Amino acid sequence: MNHRLNLRSVSVILSLWMLLGNCYFNPFVNGILNPTEEENNNSTLGLLGLGPSSIIVTGQLISLGAGVSGATVKIADSTDTTNQSVTNSAGRFKLVGSAGTMTLEVDHLGTVFRIELSVTPPIVTLNSISNSTYTVYNLEAYSSSLGDISFLDLTSSMPYNGLVVANANYAITVGSGFSFFFTENLELPSDNNSWRNENFLISPALSLYSASVASNNVNFAIDSLSYLPQNDYTLTLMPGIKSTTGKSMKPTTIRFRIGALAL
Repeated sequence: MNHRLNLRSVSVILSLWMLLGNCYFNPFVNGILNPTEEENNNSTLGLLGLGPSSIIVTGQLISLGAGVSGATVKIADSTDTTNQSVTNSAGRFKLVGSAGTMTLEVDHLGTVFRIELSVTPPIVTLNSISNSTYTVYNLEAYSSSLGDISFLDLTSSMPYNGLVVANANYAITVGSGFSFFFTENLELPSDNNSWRNENFLISPALSLYSASVASNNVNFAIDSLSYLPQNDYTLTLMPGIKSTTGKSMKPTTIRFRIGALAL
């Protein structure tokens, strides 16, 4: 009799052990029995881009080389008033988006226009913009699980993308040299000129004078005789440009043209 009871007891214990084991490895049941562990798993998956999280689409709205501040950006034709962004001093906006084609509506001081994007996280491509006075820099997409990411951005630059320099505007554009303003104070380099040469890449090459780096501003003059008239130039800002808080500049390309110039 005792022998049978012992066997029956062992059988019951084994059954309970297997049931609990299956429950632990069953994601649904484990989520109920271990809510903290389930939450941690979801956080980890979100960081890897695998969990249930939203896509944040961000970029800089720029006009004539300066960030467009105070513009309202939202999803076109959307009735969701919570998903909109007001641009900061660098023209930076952030919206909850989705993969595929995404159309934004921008209202800047009563000027309303649309921007069409292609979103394939983390890459975002500008398809079109209905107002040629504006453009968009530094587009990207990231998971909302990464939190509210802040950026080191250009707020204005001279030259700026699309600038055409000629005799009529030389003095008020690049006549005093190149100038760049950022959203944060910069980490000061030990050698301004070497740092400038490594992080402000100009093609075709120009002859540069000494660079000045102070707070959030970089300046350097250009030997005007080194300009090649009727030539297109590319200026690329590199990640070696860093803020005092440790943020790095994302590679940013500025294309400008030296037109008919007699100096």
